[in-house]
Amino acid sequence: MKASVLSSGSGGNSTVIQSSGGSILIDAGLSAKRIVERLNAVGADISSIGALVITHDHIDHISGAGIIARKLKIPVYIHKENYMSSADKFDNCEVKFISDPFDAGCFRITPVPVSHDGTANYAYTVESEGKKISHITDIGVVTEIVRFRILNSDLIILESNHDLEMLKNGPYPWFLKQRISGNLGHLSNASAGDLIKETYSQNLKYLVLAHLSKENNDPSLAYDEMVKVKELNNFNFRLHVAKQDEVLEFIEI
Repeated sequence: MKASVLSSGSGGNSTVIQSSGGSILIDAGLSAKRIVERLNAVGADISSIGALVITHDHIDHISGAGIIARKLKIPVYIHKENYMSSADKFDNCEVKFISDPFDAGCFRITPVPVSHDGTANYAYTVESEGKKISHITDIGVVTEIVRFRILNSDLIILESNHDLEMLKNGPYPWFLKQRISGNLGHLSNASAGDLIKETYSQNLKYLVLAHLSKENNDPSLAYDEMVKVKELNNFNFRLHVAKQDEVLEFIEI
């Protein structure tokens, strides 16, 4: 199994996960044209994509969802509440409502409820071929169910949205700073580090920091803070940073 983050940030989010038996997309917050361009850029097998899975209904996660689903003729897996809030995006799509863990082709996908200010907000664990990928973004506070569900992951794609000092001293109005740092907002670099400290196992081979804020973070700050966590605790994983405008090459586990 392998994964590539096609784009990550407030300008649009999408990730492809591929195994020998097929592929899925998680979110489609870019235009269908840009998603296809990025899939081609990373060498993804577009013909093998069998499903689009939606995390929540914010526009940077669904703006291209209906178009790419229709173009690829694939079903959209979405929680009913998110569909009801954005049904116009999914005209003429095959829609499958999510509740419990479900199978999409060769993938076993488990929804993980997270704290955020979308209509209904979920992370996912994806299992296939004896491997496990956890996709955890747009999360204001870490809960016990999040800690439990990501245990023994081989690869974690984890939000590291903002540096606390940059957010505090940055240009955003106070109400927006409160929203970002609050329980329904986004995970800071420090909180991402705490989560890895709390859940690390030797299964973890790769960690990808995702959904970095352009205004309130810097890739080097996020990277360096997680490197400190890794080195102080003698953790053994490879660290990557997902970007908004550049595809992250496939990581194979």
